[in-house]
Amino acid sequence: MKFQYRHIIYWVVYSFLLYFLLAYSTHQYDLQPYFISLLVIQIAIFYLNFSLLIPLFFNNGKNTIFLISNLFFIILSAFGISYIEEIMATSPKDEFALEPLLAHSMPAIAAIFVAFLVTIYLKEKNRKEEELIRIKAEKNFLIQQINPHFLFNTLNNIYSLVIQNNPKGGDAVLQLSKMLDYSLYRSNDEQVLLSDEIQYINNFIALFKLKDSSIKGIKFQHDNVFSQSKISPMLLLTFIENAFKHGNIEDVENSYIDITIASTQNDITFQCKNSFSKKKKTDKTGGIGIKNVRRRLELIYPSKHTLHILENEGTFSVSLNIITDEA
Repeated sequence: MKFQYRHIIYWVVYSFLLYFLLAYSTHQYDLQPYFISLLVIQIAIFYLNFSLLIPLFFNNGKNTIFLISNLFFIILSAFGISYIEEIMATSPKDEFALEPLLAHSMPAIAAIFVAFLVTIYLKEKNRKEEELIRIKAEKNFLIQQINPHFLFNTLNNIYSLVIQNNPKGGDAVLQLSKMLDYSLYRSNDEQVLLSDEIQYINNFIALFKLKDSSIKGIKFQHDNVFSQSKISPMLLLTFIENAFKHGNIEDVENSYIDITIASTQNDITFQCKNSFSKKKKTDKTGGIGIKNVRRRLELIYPSKHTLHILENEGTFSVSLNIITDEA
């Protein structure tokens, strides 16, 4: 319906321009019949091409039939306009005089050209809309993979507290409920405040610490954050989960996890460095890995991010910069 209204508006605007052009370029003051005939011819040829000839012949590679059909309509319209001018006794001004056949063919040629432009525009618009739908669906699928992965790891931690009859088990369940509330109701948003994402990470760290109060080597710095910075939800969590899951944080004396988040009006910087031991074995159940995050970054921040991942002598580090264009 919107498309139909838009067409009506375009034709109304064009009819005014056409009428004033004809009034200026001819000596005939009674222009209504000639103007209406010319407008009807252009509308007919436009929609013949837009709705029939282009989709039926040109888009299917039947160029010869397409050209012959349009040539027929161009010649027909040229003779039709000539006949109307003869009846109305209109004559162009000298400065606008052209070879009659060529001049009378121009309205039809213009209508065909505009039909091509509109078709190309709509095809490109539809392609972009379909691409956005595909990207959103894939992005949502990747985000949905995070929740089971996070839930699986967290329930393992809570299970270890419960099986040890640790009184912190109740606190862990409460902490988990807060995180699930965020992951369920905010993960579908396109963007969330970076401060909300930081709070979610704080809850994640607090939940992990409930498992073992002796763990001290965790640092999380987020002082230099622009208050209006936004980010795609749960984008950084996989890096942090990997640091906890694959690092050797249980080795109180020799382990560490350093996380830093900073932002300005224009970008977000994330760094995560952790110690690890190649001897440590971890299950891969529910793992989504770095591949998931890389794909999300490609979909959400194409050409607007840099990601560096290094593994060297017992240290695993992630450095990510995102251009947010908040300014």
